[in-house]
Amino acid sequence: MKKIFFAAMAGIMILSGAARSWAGAGVSGAQILQQLTSAGSAGMGGAYTACSGSIYAMGSNPAGLSGLKTVEIMFMHVGGFEGLSTEMLAGALPIPGLGTLGVEALYSGQPPIDNDVPGEAALEVMDLVFGISFARPIISNLSLGINAKVASMTLGPADASVFSMDIGTQYQISKGVQLGLAARHLGTPAKFIMEEDPLPLTMVLGASFIPLDKAPHRLISAVDIEYIEPEENTVVRLGGEYRFQHMLALRMGYVYSVRQIVGGISLGIGFKFKAGKVNLVLDYTLLPEFWEAADFASQNLVSLGVTF
Repeated sequence: MKKIFFAAMAGIMILSGAARSWAGAGVSGAQILQQLTSAGSAGMGGAYTACSGSIYAMGSNPAGLSGLKTVEIMFMHVGGFEGLSTEMLAGALPIPGLGTLGVEALYSGQPPIDNDVPGEAALEVMDLVFGISFARPIISNLSLGINAKVASMTLGPADASVFSMDIGTQYQISKGVQLGLAARHLGTPAKFIMEEDPLPLTMVLGASFIPLDKAPHRLISAVDIEYIEPEENTVVRLGGEYRFQHMLALRMGYVYSVRQIVGGISLGIGFKFKAGKVNLVLDYTLLPEFWEAADFASQNLVSLGVTF
């Protein structure tokens, strides 16, 4: 079983190596692909590569969808600086005997930018992402998953479209201990007019540990180590979540970036309510001064989910 996991790791590394040969080095394009896609995972600093059983896994490691037991639908809103707003709608459906299928649509935009040139219209800035995911167990304790995405970006009169894939695997070492590996954003470069930028190709190794899982308490800790190829940057993500009776979740995370492109503390809280035959999930995360080097304002992430 471990041999199969390491074989899957080798395959993912080979694919990422091929992508590196396309990408080159420097600043990456299609930054929208790096957007955190749920308030739940963001509350843990994005350290979710080895976590499973929730739609939150879709943006970190698609293999985590294989642990999903119920249908989940999630809407996320991100409010940030200068009127920038990001919205996402996603859903995941477990199919008995086959695996778990997921879909997502993400929009990010901001008010038109006045370029201060007389006679010229303000610049429109907008990103759209559509994706489909599939994950399934391969053998006992081992799962694989894949995301396929199409992203469209508009910057004034210029626009670009890219195709991107995420490939991941998870392996449960023992009860409460799990490893995860993912290669994110393998695909075609983003080309605006004549300038071409590689996607933010990212290799991630993660681990999760559940030291306490006795009703009504549950505690999970996680760590991700990721390497972003175009920026030649290493990012370490640490996260933890405490749950009480599956009704209340308290989350905290910390992100350290070697090149200080991103970094800081994340704080999150979540509530789960039962409404008839469905469960309503509300999550909130604050990312205070999350992009420290860029000196951007705090971000507020809100997710509303339905499970049934």
